Amino acid sequence: MRHIEDRSARRIAVVQSSVNIRRLTPGLAPFAGMGYDFWVIDLYRQPDLLLASLREWKPSAIVTEWLPGLTEALVELGCPVVLVPSDEPVKGVYHVDIDDHAIGRLAAEHLQARGYQNFAFVGRRGAHYAEQRLEGFCSVVGEVPVYWEEFRDWRQYDEYWRDPEEDMVGWLAGLRFPLGIFTAHDPTGRHVLEAAAQAGLEVPFTVGVISANDDETVCEMARPPLSSIRLPWRRLAAEVVHLIETVWSGGRAVSPVLVQPLEIVARGSSSYEALGDPVVRRAMQCLVEQVASISSVEAWAARVGVSRRVLERRFQLSLARSPHAMIQHERVERAKYLLTHTDLPIVLVAERCGYLSNERLAVNFKELVGVPPSIYRRDSRVKSL
Repeated sequence: MRHIEDRSARRIAVVQSSVNIRRLTPGLAPFAGMGYDFWVIDLYRQPDLLLASLREWKPSAIVTEWLPGLTEALVELGCPVVLVPSDEPVKGVYHVDIDDHAIGRLAAEHLQARGYQNFAFVGRRGAHYAEQRLEGFCSVVGEVPVYWEEFRDWRQYDEYWRDPEEDMVGWLAGLRFPLGIFTAHDPTGRHVLEAAAQAGLEVPFTVGVISANDDETVCEMARPPLSSIRLPWRRLAAEVVHLIETVWSGGRAVSPVLVQPLEIVARGSSSYEALGDPVVRRAMQCLVEQVASISSVEAWAARVGVSRRVLERRFQLSLARSPHAMIQHERVERAKYLLTHTDLPIVLVAERCGYLSNERLAVNFKELVGVPPSIYRRDSRVKSL
């Protein structure tokens, strides 16, 4: 491998899928003005054209993903090759990856904290990271039922959609509930949510789902929104550059470099505790989906098919709180989300949360949150800067 002295001549080819290009670019961009020349290439270009372009450009290092056949061909070009994110055993490459066992442990601890007592895992067959995430998950909760999705072409990650497999729907329906499911990555998590809906299972009250990668284009658009474990893509990119610099300088590069995952981003798929009472599960599912149109506890009970008295008794036994308190809680939680994630006027926020006026929203919001809606919106935006 070539020893690089002239920083201005350092060329790094970033041969990645479109989704990983989007993830890694913010972390690589700061190095673009520091003597590095990055060339971004789609991993799924025609292999012979891709290799011919690389031979002509003569990169000093290649940052890529594992793709059987292509990865080995990239190694033959003679410059350092770094796989990210991956620790897939491949001769002649360096690795920078997430600690996938730690991801599995985080997912298990999250579902346990939500009160789930039964667990399962869904992942893509043959994916090295999925097997490691399963191992980490089982190290906390023990052996679990596993559903392996068959390999499909995942290159169109952002646009990828399909009906859940009938086998998955049947598999879910045959498990023990309440059930916490960890899925190996976000598109699989979305498939599980769709399968649960087809099986008639309330999410998150009967089934809770958490995934990993926290790709907002998948998680935020799922119904309900998908909880996921956020990964440190900027840190990964920085570790890649540091590893390449070590190799260029003739130093001893440690490989694989494993980076710890970040926090859990809890969304609707695991936002409540598991519930054993089927009436309370059904009531909560109704409330989450229809909070803007539920005018009273009586109206809510009628939609669930029970009397107000039965609903109140079941809620006290399961949650130690009244149905009325739960309506106010859910309305305020919806308002917090809309205030943080949209520019809707407060009067429209109130309407979408089931309040007859923004004054009523203001009273309930301050009672539960401690500040008026307008102050909460302002402070949330300052924190996000």
